[in-house]
Amino acid sequence: MNTTVTVIATLQNSIVSYNTLELTYLLIVGIAAQAAGIYGFWFLQRHYQLSTKTMFNIVAFSIIILDFWGMVGIWTQKFGFHHVWEVWLYQVYYGLFVCPWYSYSQIMISEVTPRGREFLFFSLFSIVGKTSSFIGPLVSSAIIDRSGGNNSTPFYFLTGLSAVSFLMLILFVDLRKSRREQEVFLEGEEVARRSLGETEKEKEEGNKSDDVKV
Repeated sequence: MNTTVTVIATLQNSIVSYNTLELTYLLIVGIAAQAAGIYGFWFLQRHYQLSTKTMFNIVAFSIIILDFWGMVGIWTQKFGFHHVWEVWLYQVYYGLFVCPWYSYSQIMISEVTPRGREFLFFSLFSIVGKTSSFIGPLVSSAIIDRSGGNNSTPFYFLTGLSAVSFLMLILFVDLRKSRREQEVFLEGEEVARRSLGETEKEKEEGNKSDDVKV
């Protein structure tokens, strides 16, 4: 998603010819749409009692649509981030359906994190996110160069990657199973901690006995 946003931002700046005033208006519209999107997701989840994974699936599918929208622009100039009206529509669409990813991704990580291991898991999540944000634009630039300068060609790569990620999320992420695994993990750690404590206690008692004999 981060790479998708970077590619679209490049196309957007080219479309509006780096017009500062228009870019400011787009930013205002985007921020308003993001506020509405975050509130809308929160309201729908609370009203219909939807799970975190359901909400995250909606966001993930919305990212696929965004990438496919850009991919269409490879074959035609009529659609696919080539016109000013598309840039305005993108700001609204992104704010309403994609922006909640930032909150739900954090919630999803917390759902699969064993208690007491939050720092470790969120650090790993941050490292992976920053690394992909760095590598993604490099891959996109290489694709553009190989295509002869077509700025829309990275959407091939991005659409496929988003679709595969979405399928993996649906098929392999089970939050209920994760909760059970976390309980087993924490119980195993507690048993190991008690066992270690008993071992240390036995060693101390052994040392005391040796001192008494001496």
